[in-house]
Amino acid sequence: MQPPRATIKDVARACGVSTQTISRVLNDRVDVSSATREKVLAVIDQMGYLPSAYARGMRQQSKTLGVVLAGLQHKGVSTTLKGITLEAQNLGLDLILKELPSFEATDMKTLIGALMTQQVMGIIYAVPEVGDNWALFRESIPQHCPPIVYLKGNPSSAPLTISFDNYQGAYLVTNHLIEQGYLNIGHICGPLDWFESRERRRGWRQALLDAGQTASDNRMQEGAWDTASGYGAFERLLSSFPNMDAVFVANDQMALAVLSGAWQHGLKVPEQLGVAGFDGISESAYFIPSLTTVKQDFRGLGALAVRKIKQLQEPEMSSAKVGSDTTILTPEVIVRSSTQRSGDRAL
Repeated sequence: MQPPRATIKDVARACGVSTQTISRVLNDRVDVSSATREKVLAVIDQMGYLPSAYARGMRQQSKTLGVVLAGLQHKGVSTTLKGITLEAQNLGLDLILKELPSFEATDMKTLIGALMTQQVMGIIYAVPEVGDNWALFRESIPQHCPPIVYLKGNPSSAPLTISFDNYQGAYLVTNHLIEQGYLNIGHICGPLDWFESRERRRGWRQALLDAGQTASDNRMQEGAWDTASGYGAFERLLSSFPNMDAVFVANDQMALAVLSGAWQHGLKVPEQLGVAGFDGISESAYFIPSLTTVKQDFRGLGALAVRKIKQLQEPEMSSAKVGSDTTILTPEVIVRSSTQRSGDRAL
């Protein structure tokens, strides 16, 4: 026989506080000291307490989905959220959004507790893996938490993940540059505490090594995803690697700065400098010249995450794409004018 489920009074008694204080913690109220908050959350986790609203949700199928995100200023994050929103609407689900102040936010127990009080059917952690943020989030998960799907990180870092194959995308686009006859291919990577950035660098490096080309450190510079950082990285790369004749840039926004920098230095693209980006943002088709890029279906990623949570609640709707604990999506190389030195030019 299972022991009786802990109640809010049991938690309050164990903590030596009132039930009102427990409610304030669960609802993420600011009028609770940090010491009290930590103590309450630890006892809740230890006792396996489920707020009454969540306990009811376990008996009555929930139609609410929690979404945790950070970095809405990044194109990939905001477009993924659009995909989540549209698919949730299509499936008749409500959303509760929790935006973190940064990728490295640490107060996760309160956030998860607040979502659980809203009896969410599952949580989409739409925060790219940066540093150890996924590990810190996982350490905060209480015993009786709804399923969580993690987006855009290392599949080995969490039980349920959906990510793009950044390594393969970078390998393919670098190989395209090699096939176009470029012999000295540099790389502008994103911040290297991002898992995705390291994978794109790894793909660039391996494609060069497989072709018998050099992939030394002086042929790479680090940016911060934004256009201004891309410009600075390009200037440094020209200095450290003056005979560079092509550059693979880890996202399209930084690639735009490279196109501008090339023009200012009098370098013709693609004749003297091939330029390829990553992400496939819609604006890249209208850069001058139009940008070769690796397209990622961010909306599709968000939609797939919603369907994954729904499938966990309703196994009969399982499909090949959502049935696996690990889903890796293959990006697509879109070849345009910025790299085509031979053959017909893309418009």
